[in-house]
Amino acid sequence: MGRRAGRRWVTYPPNNSYFSDTKPAEESIVLTMAEFEALRLKHYINLNQQDAAKKMVISQPTFSRVLERAHQKLTQALIEGKSIKVYGGNYSFRKAFLGYGCLDCNHEWEDKHASKEKKVDCPKCQSDNVYYLVKEII
Repeated sequence: MGRRAGRRWVTYPPNNSYFSDTKPAEESIVLTMAEFEALRLKHYINLNQQDAAKKMVISQPTFSRVLERAHQKLTQALIEGKSIKVYGGNYSFRKAFLGYGCLDCNHEWEDKHASKEKKVDCPKCQSDNVYYLVKEII
């Protein structure tokens, strides 16, 4: 008996979690969130498997197995005309911190609309000695 699968880290949930042409739910293929994220990183973002595995905090061989299962399920759905449902699995969402930091007072604050081009002042000390900051929480 193999060991229990570890948690997979997902950055973005799918915009749609069900893809169908009005087939009944029992005729659907379930794609896990980890499989969806593997497809997104490899084929939509175009990362290599090693970098994609690091984003999901899993090994490259594990990433390869997850991606292969996703390919098998999608192929089955296409050939058999089944619906695709994205649901379940052992996963957690990774929340990115996007904002700024002040070099004068070391204050950091979150701003969902932050960008490198935007000029801002520190809300704590009013300094303009501010840098763009992006952190990924693991």
